[in-house]
Amino acid sequence: MAKPGPIAGSEGAKKIAAAHRGSHDHDKEGGFAANPSLAREAGRKGGETVKNRYGPTFYQSIGKKGGETVKRERGTEFYAEIGRKGGEMRGQRAASLREASAAGQTAPTGRKRGRPAKNAS
Repeated sequence: MAKPGPIAGSEGAKKIAAAHRGSHDHDKEGGFAANPSLAREAGRKGGETVKNRYGPTFYQSIGKKGGETVKRERGTEFYAEIGRKGGEMRGQRAASLREASAAGQTAPTGRKRGRPAKNAS
């Protein structure tokens, strides 16, 4: 037997959802947008659950699959380009370390991997 009420996704269902939006306590708290650490914690727990369920090789297989898709869609030149960019950044870091040591200063403590820091000047 079907559930009472409008069909999911219909105009009536959308109106009802819009009317109820914000009426629950969890809506007023703001969720992940208001609390990014909550999102990080949820992601960490989800990742741990997946790792425990499927094993660490699961991530290797989906990464390989994604890499093959990128290679097919963008071509091997894409990887050459991002490799050059990475090499340039590494060269710039090495040059700044050399300059700092030559001037007798302490080495800069910038990020070495991943995205640049949000508050970098």
